[in-house]
Amino acid sequence: MNNTSIQLPVRGNDTVEILTNDHDAIKTLFADLTKATAADGRKEAFERLKAALVIHNATEENLVYPALRMVAHEKLESETLYHQTAEASVLVFELDSMLKAGEDSDFGVKAAKLQDAVLAHIKEEETTAFPELQKASDSKHAAELTASIRKFRGAFQIVA
Repeated sequence: MNNTSIQLPVRGNDTVEILTNDHDAIKTLFADLTKATAADGRKEAFERLKAALVIHNATEENLVYPALRMVAHEKLESETLYHQTAEASVLVFELDSMLKAGEDSDFGVKAAKLQDAVLAHIKEEETTAFPELQKASDSKHAAELTASIRKFRGAFQIVA
């Protein structure tokens, strides 16, 4: 893999639009990963996906889930989403370890498990958490969260 900067651009006018656009990018990266059959292509696709998940999850864990808890008073939903991202992070670590050790015979099965988990997480966010956050946020809170996300994401740059 060449030394290229991998970023997840901030696309959207508000928090939910930014995160939904991230979700679309992550879905595309999963499609790229599942299409990759050669070891090098699989590693490249996985590195792009891993970088996107790190950036996206850090954004949600540090800004969005606390807002969901504090602004929308959705403590249980916030904790559930934290737990789901932690489980996905373990799967990402396992997949990364498999690729680095050259033991990728079960890679497809574990990658499918990760994809299923992430897609279920995305669905829960988009159908439950995001609408609750939007409903509870006044224009000031919404603007502050969006500005915080833009600033936070501006600091992210992953070099592969």
